[in-house]
Amino acid sequence: MIKILKHKIEYFFLLLLFYFFRFLNIRISSFLGGIIISTYGFFSKKNKIAFENISYALPNLNYKQKKSIIKKMWFNLGRVLGEYPNLDKIKILGNHNIKVIDHINCIEPCKKFNNCLFFSAHIGNWEVTAHPITQFGNDMWFIYRAPNNIDVDNLLRKIRSRYGVGLIRKGPEGAKKCISLLNKKKKNLGMLIDQKMNDGIKTTFFGRNVMTASAIAKFAIKYKCPIIPTLCVRESGIKLKITYFKPIYFEQLKKIGSEKDIMNYLNKYVESWVSKYPDQWLWIHRRW
Repeated sequence: MIKILKHKIEYFFLLLLFYFFRFLNIRISSFLGGIIISTYGFFSKKNKIAFENISYALPNLNYKQKKSIIKKMWFNLGRVLGEYPNLDKIKILGNHNIKVIDHINCIEPCKKFNNCLFFSAHIGNWEVTAHPITQFGNDMWFIYRAPNNIDVDNLLRKIRSRYGVGLIRKGPEGAKKCISLLNKKKKNLGMLIDQKMNDGIKTTFFGRNVMTASAIAKFAIKYKCPIIPTLCVRESGIKLKITYFKPIYFEQLKKIGSEKDIMNYLNKYVESWVSKYPDQWLWIHRRW
């Protein structure tokens, strides 16, 4: 009973924030979100996790540099949350705040192949990586980890569905849904591969052993889908840059090797992104 009440209160306050931020324009909601979450982050115990993670991944940085990264990380996370209620208002074409790099790497594979697999990481505003895909007229489904609060989950699903993304919860039922979609044509899947997955496979990330979900490698091998690395970083304020990297085709995946080899290969992309934009990655997750 207490748990249910706690979830209802949590949902109520989140709903208030959602409509408040949605009422504001995205520039204000983004900045205000940054202020709120960075204030929370200043007192958060998760700073210890973030500091440890940065020390693992980027050991050459000094104390002051690590603290600066954490501070900026919280502000970026707040911006993401502030932008969330307004995601459906973001249009790619004619938007001077959105820069899309090498969009041909997205368009051509979607035309040529039955299905494509996209991956990114919790960096910049990862939610916007799907916008060009759907707004170029492609079907997109996103695999995600559902929150424990079902009301919150329903709200987040509603937000995402507004900008044209179908959602698949991680788990056995979600895996069945993915297989069902990949057996059809023009059903593209997207996923974030930078979080710990206890029932995943052993891989390497920044030279250390980590557990990683290998679904993207399994699907690519079985259905011969190209894998397209995708990144959305924040250049300043609400100015975002979305980059579609060269597709990794089935022939190349066969040369790379096993599922483990493929995931290690993909982890290298994430490593390069994190190294280049350390203040935009979500360091508060226990990756190692």
